[in-house]
Amino acid sequence: MNSMSLSVPAKSEWGLVVRTTLGAVGVMANLSIDVIDDLRAAVEEAFDLVTHQKRVVEKVILNCKIEDGKIFITLEAQRAADSQACEMMDPEVAQLIIGTLVTEVKLEGDQCGIYTVRMSLPTGA
Repeated sequence: MNSMSLSVPAKSEWGLVVRTTLGAVGVMANLSIDVIDDLRAAVEEAFDLVTHQKRVVEKVILNCKIEDGKIFITLEAQRAADSQACEMMDPEVAQLIIGTLVTEVKLEGDQCGIYTVRMSLPTGA
């Protein structure tokens, strides 16, 4: 497996599907059980972050890629097309939590919330 994509509805019960999928990806990347657990927790936090925002999120897309000795994970919210006024939200706590579980984390968002979380960590960890 070099890459994988999964699209799920933006409902909390689908977070379990995303977590389970990441477990399988972790096995494919030769991660230890402890690292897989950390990865699953990071993705669960990221799923909550991208689905809980001011704009309506219709679906969440999980992309995973194993390349050059690293696993790259992107969780992206597909938001409704309606534009609306939003107040800026502070994702600092979520970024700190995710950052303790993976090697690298980058959040992308706007005043309505975070819509993409990118993470990476070495394979075989």
